[in-house]
Amino acid sequence: MHPIFPMDSEGNIKIKPLGYAKSPIKKPQVGGLTEIETEIVLNDDSAPCLDGIEEFSHILVLFWLDQIRSYREKCHPQGADVPLLGMLATR
Repeated sequence: MHPIFPMDSEGNIKIKPLGYAKSPIKKPQVGGLTEIETEIVLNDDSAPCLDGIEEFSHILVLFWLDQIRSYREKCHPQGADVPLLGMLATR
């Protein structure tokens, strides 16, 4: 199965990470994230897909919250002074 086109002949999709996010954050926290820098590290077999990317000012990163074991449906994303939002609206 090709790493970028993970659909088999029956139309089933298998999710395979192209890389991972490397962050200094090791446990859940609310607020204080605006100064944090996270590095996106791609697997070697994904490198050819990046040819020409330096010509763009923005990229779209889709991610899977694979480390989440519990969640709240709504939260204040940066603390109590910010309106209550749905959890997926805070990412």
